[in-house]
Amino acid sequence: MNQLVSPTTQALKIYRQREGQMVLPITDLMFLRATGNYSWLHWKNGQRILLPRTLKYYEPQLPSGWFVRAHRNCIVNVRYIERIEFLYPDKGGLVHLHSGDVLPVSRRRWVAIKKIFQRLLLTDRYVQTGRA
Repeated sequence: MNQLVSPTTQALKIYRQREGQMVLPITDLMFLRATGNYSWLHWKNGQRILLPRTLKYYEPQLPSGWFVRAHRNCIVNVRYIERIEFLYPDKGGLVHLHSGDVLPVSRRRWVAIKKIFQRLLLTDRYVQTGRA
C-alpha cells in the first residue's frame, strides 16, 4: 500500500491491490474518519475507501488550509462544512457537511473549528460581493 498526496497536483494517489493505482482529486475528499488503525476516506461522489493507515499518516500530507482535525477520529475538508453546532461546554460540538454527514468536534478543537468556519464565511461573503 502506497499513498501519496502531491500538493502541486492536489491529488491523492492510492494503490490498492485489486483496483491498482487510483488518482483522486483532493478537492473531492470531504473527510477522513478513523476506525482503529484504518481510515475511511469519504468522497464527494459518495465513494468510500478503506485504507490501512491511521489519520496521523494523512494529516501532514493534506493541505492545511483545506483540512482540519476536528476530533481524534476525523479530519474534515473545510470547504464542505455547511454549519457547526455547539452542544455543551463539556461535549464539544458537531460539524454538519453539505452531504448530510455529521461529525464530532472535540472540546479542545471547538474554538479552532469555530474560527476557521467564521473566516470561511467571511471569505465567501467577500467573494460573493464582487470585491475580491
